[in-house]
Amino acid sequence: MAYVTVSTWKLNSSSVDEDAMWHLIQEKYVPGTKALGALDAKWVQTGEGESMIISVYPDEATCNAADAKRAELRSQGSSDFDATMTSELRGEVKAST
Repeated sequence: MAYVTVSTWKLNSSSVDEDAMWHLIQEKYVPGTKALGALDAKWVQTGEGESMIISVYPDEATCNAADAKRAELRSQGSSDFDATMTSELRGEVKAST
């Protein structure tokens, strides 16, 4: 069964150009996450300056194998956008449509 990570993020500054940020996410971070083995990756704006990333992997082993590279991407994203990851959840999908 698939395995999912969900991380939440908060911008540290209100002066971030969000249009440029979302463009860079689409062009760099979505493909980068998929290159790590994710089947799907979604960035969701959850509030003013807040977002979450949902990444779906085929299984836990693929997700775990991507941990080091995912940490590098997160570090780059934190720097690129002056953002802080506020939480992470992960687990096996038990039901789905």
